[in-house]
Amino acid sequence: MKMLTFAPRTAGETGSTETIVFLHGGNVAGWMWGQQVPAFPEYRILVPDLPGFGASNLVEWRSIEETADELASLLPDAAHIVGLSLGSSVALHLAARHPAKVASLFLASAQVAPPARRDVVIGRLMLLLWNLRGFWAAQARAYGLRGDDAELFVTTGLGIKRDTARAILEEVALGIPSVLLESVSAPTIAVAGGADSAAIVRASLDRVAAGIRGSVVATAPELHHQWNIENVELFNESLRAWLLGREVTAGLTDAI
Repeated sequence: MKMLTFAPRTAGETGSTETIVFLHGGNVAGWMWGQQVPAFPEYRILVPDLPGFGASNLVEWRSIEETADELASLLPDAAHIVGLSLGSSVALHLAARHPAKVASLFLASAQVAPPARRDVVIGRLMLLLWNLRGFWAAQARAYGLRGDDAELFVTTGLGIKRDTARAILEEVALGIPSVLLESVSAPTIAVAGGADSAAIVRASLDRVAAGIRGSVVATAPELHHQWNIENVELFNESLRAWLLGREVTAGLTDAI
């Protein structure tokens, strides 16, 4: 399996010895980090399109575990891993299976607890509309995307195979096993948008706090699932505070 990189920054260009890897959510691709990549010029940045998405949409999605293993094979040294939603699931598997490759974890909108049955049913119903441009246009509006960003979202979405989305939905519906969380040793923060689903805001943050020793959990008040786009400034400040001092930035709320 080969993974393509959307917008890499090399160490030679930045002079940095530290790397940030941004892992995108489902239904999008590496482009979703467009407001984060330029905000961290002092780091080497890697933004892969995961199998089945974006520039890697012809690569078969096999599983979260295999995706994490492939990512580990591409990282020469330990990196700071930033994941949103599906990207957080990949990040957790990466940290558990390849601890030497992870310097820290910043998990946004992590689906750690199994989603509510209602949400799984809705997800399966959405698959019926998967290949319709109007479905993706409606999703773009729901995310608050406009102009070129909305068109990129629609184009990317139409390139994701229905089978890929179905396989990921069934994996995510299982949640992240407690035994996997307990094997994560990297410094970890999990932040959920305060207006996201209860399975993420409450149940998932509780599981991270209980399962990963020393982890920090917080919420971004009034924000939703894709909060890196919804409030770019807060997301970037939160990530920088974590990278530089393992701190929770002002603007986030302690979730415990």
